[in-house]
Amino acid sequence: MSSSAKPMPPDLSMHDSVALPQPGVAPTSSVWARFFGYLTADGLNYLLGFAIYGWLIRILSDRQYGYLSVATSIYQVLMMVTALGIDLIGPRLISDAGGNPTLIALRAQRIRIAVALILCTPVTAILSIAYWRLGQHDVAWVILAGFAMVFARSLDLTFMAVALDAPGALARTRAFGLGLFLVSLFACKGLVARCVWLVPLLNAAGTTIGRIQLMRILRHKAELRITPAGRQLTTNYIVRQGAKAGSGQLLLFILQGMDVVLLARYTSTEAVGQYAMASRLYLFGTAVLACLLNTYMPVLIAVAHDPASLSRLFRRFLLTSTAIGIIGCAAFWLAAPTVCELLGHRHLNIVHQISPLFAILFLAMSICNPFLSFLPSLHRSGTYLIGISAALLLLLATDLALMPRLGPTGAALGQLTATLFLAVFMSRAYSRYLRSLNRQFASQSLTADDRTDRAFCQSV
Repeated sequence: MSSSAKPMPPDLSMHDSVALPQPGVAPTSSVWARFFGYLTADGLNYLLGFAIYGWLIRILSDRQYGYLSVATSIYQVLMMVTALGIDLIGPRLISDAGGNPTLIALRAQRIRIAVALILCTPVTAILSIAYWRLGQHDVAWVILAGFAMVFARSLDLTFMAVALDAPGALARTRAFGLGLFLVSLFACKGLVARCVWLVPLLNAAGTTIGRIQLMRILRHKAELRITPAGRQLTTNYIVRQGAKAGSGQLLLFILQGMDVVLLARYTSTEAVGQYAMASRLYLFGTAVLACLLNTYMPVLIAVAHDPASLSRLFRRFLLTSTAIGIIGCAAFWLAAPTVCELLGHRHLNIVHQISPLFAILFLAMSICNPFLSFLPSLHRSGTYLIGISAALLLLLATDLALMPRLGPTGAALGQLTATLFLAVFMSRAYSRYLRSLNRQFASQSLTADDRTDRAFCQSV
């Protein structure tokens, strides 16, 4: 859904880390500085998360860790529901609304809190009661405590940090929050070993403190980025667009994890484990593509109403993403088996077999991701949802056809087929948007010329 009013672009000259002397021109040094800033933020997040869960494996029994894993998989889905897709559409909402960016960010927070309380609270209670009646009391308690993580997700302001080009603040506050979590685990080691439900509570506490700190930093930055008021955004509009984008994200999460679940029906547990190792390594690599999206998002949104500038800048974004995909493809092809074998401390035949396919898959996703992830920011959340839904159905059909015959290779081919479909579908959707924008731009130009001609004739 396109805006009829053309919002003013953000005043980028008032922010030290971004300099856009002309629309659509992003200095290379600034782009790479922001990219490595977001990469650092995500890298710290993954490294600290790895250290935390490595520590949990040491202090928890296998049974307790299993309970924690089951409950975590449940409340992580609820966290995605609470997020409401605002991570994708938030920067565009801030740009469209104009004024003080803090105001739209606070509205998004309130909407997320309402979703957490109205939708996720009863679901959490029902699931906890269900596991309690099954006799899995520890799982029930962890699910209940996991609601703290769901609520903490509603306070996330990553989208505002992206809109304000603040990767450094994002990295520092994420590291601070996860660091507090790790310290609290050390301090409460004895309690955590007996009460595993403390883990999500401590995690939520550390994460929330980090996000409060981020909010203070971003409020100060927002005061320097106040622009003229733009489009009036109703709560219903934000919820509707967010629900579409959020549903797409949830289906994409299912698409990228469903193959492991289905594969367990057709092959051995050992094969599933080796496939899961390669699959998770691939997903870790896609985090780099997410960092690149955050890097280009603000400047792309700033020129979203100028077809020539948008086309030039998006082409640069696509070429950069493809270059990262080529590097990642080569690295995955050559190094993935070695990395997995170092982690597993044994020879992994299946990983060697499917690594080339996952390398090609990463390259395909690097081409797909610019179209896929930027589409909701062009007010095309419905198209985004339809494309992912179709890809999910295609993946299911391909997996059911190939997995019984080819096992893990068939699962990897299914992921590759679905990703190639997404790349074609989303690129066509972007092309349609650009063509409509060009027609609109040409129509406005003709109208302006007509007015000029009429004024000239009247003057004569």
